Amino acid sequence: MAGPFAKLTGRIPRTIYAFGASLILMPLSLANGILIARTVGPEGKGALDLILATAGLLIMVLAFSLPPGITYVVAKGNTNVRALTFRLLGVAAAQTVITLLILVLVANTKYSTKFLPTGVGRWLIPGIGLFVLLELLTAHWRAMLVGRQQITKVNNVEMLGRTTQFLLLFSVAAVLTSRGSRISVAVLFVLTLIVSGVINITLLLKLKPAFNVDSGTASFREVLQFALPSYLGNLAQFLNYRLDVFIVSIFTGYASVGRYTLAVGLGQLIWLLSNAAATVLLPKIAAAEHENSAVHTMRVNRLSLGASFAGAIVLGVAATQFIPLLYGEAFRGSVDALLWILPGIVAFSIVNVLAAYLSGIGKPHLNLIVATISLTATISLDLLLIPKFDIAGAAIASSVSYTLSAVLTIRYFIRETKTPLRDLLLLTSEDVRSVFAVARPLLRRARLLGSIG
Repeated sequence: MAGPFAKLTGRIPRTIYAFGASLILMPLSLANGILIARTVGPEGKGALDLILATAGLLIMVLAFSLPPGITYVVAKGNTNVRALTFRLLGVAAAQTVITLLILVLVANTKYSTKFLPTGVGRWLIPGIGLFVLLELLTAHWRAMLVGRQQITKVNNVEMLGRTTQFLLLFSVAAVLTSRGSRISVAVLFVLTLIVSGVINITLLLKLKPAFNVDSGTASFREVLQFALPSYLGNLAQFLNYRLDVFIVSIFTGYASVGRYTLAVGLGQLIWLLSNAAATVLLPKIAAAEHENSAVHTMRVNRLSLGASFAGAIVLGVAATQFIPLLYGEAFRGSVDALLWILPGIVAFSIVNVLAAYLSGIGKPHLNLIVATISLTATISLDLLLIPKFDIAGAAIASSVSYTLSAVLTIRYFIRETKTPLRDLLLLTSEDVRSVFAVARPLLRRARLLGSIG
């Protein structure tokens, strides 16, 4: 099976394959979310999401944007992958020690329950430390594979991880239900750790063939030289779409966190498309594969924006029915939040693509300016709107901030490339023809894969 599949997918353009893999990941993500919501409800889901948000914040703060730097340096070539891997193992170990120290300090403050939910167990702090270690290493291995432009391998591992998560959730929930018990937040977090470990080990195995190539002089210092200027921008952008979870937790509690993160998570499924495009673009632009990378970026942005807009319409129309039906009546409050945040989600798909271009041409400081301005708007609007309108206020604040990010990023892209706005945003007849031209052989190959199976 692996041979025919590799032959078929190997001839598919990387950007299109990344789009296709993202579409496959969407139903897996939905299935996992439904299982979690049905088993623990808004309160439990909110507690789990708060644990993951705390871990995510620590990862972002301590990672120093190394993954983009790794991708950039590896894409340039002349990198000793084995030496870089061992250096990154040491760095991740040090970051984990710092994580544990921070968590212990937070646990001894009066704000501890806003970051570390109660009732999970004393092992929560070491559990988060382990999760941070696994996720940091996963990001490093993924970045090296992306830098080597082995996007297909990364996508396949992502699908393996989502599938493993669903099967584990379904199996454990079924066993506990048959015994008259319910799955707990602690069990869900343990399953999350298992899935993270599976993805980490699988990515490392995919990277192992590169260890046999000992040549290359690019050092960890070169990774830092690219990563550190990007760090503040990436951190600000991360806070721009994650800080509201903690503010919701402070003002309205775990149940509201659960409903809000459901709305945000569903909306951000649309970003799978633009994120996939950005993943492919960065190493291409860094390696200068395209004579006119700006033209290629504009086409990718038009296609991504068009797909995101269509996806948002479908999701918005369907949300009022399928959220209560699939996730339960307890999550009906997520509907309004999703509808408010969708316009900003679509707008931010532009940022995902164009920010990769700006980083790829060596100007990540422009992304920092955008992220800092948008973060200021997010915090101000969150503090103003969340106490009055609960999670709908958080969604409005995010939507406004995302749109502001898009406007500013477009401005910088146009300034750098001297291209008209319509060429960046409006689909052309050539774009449509290219989609149909690629879709036809993809469908034929899909039928062939089905016959092989």
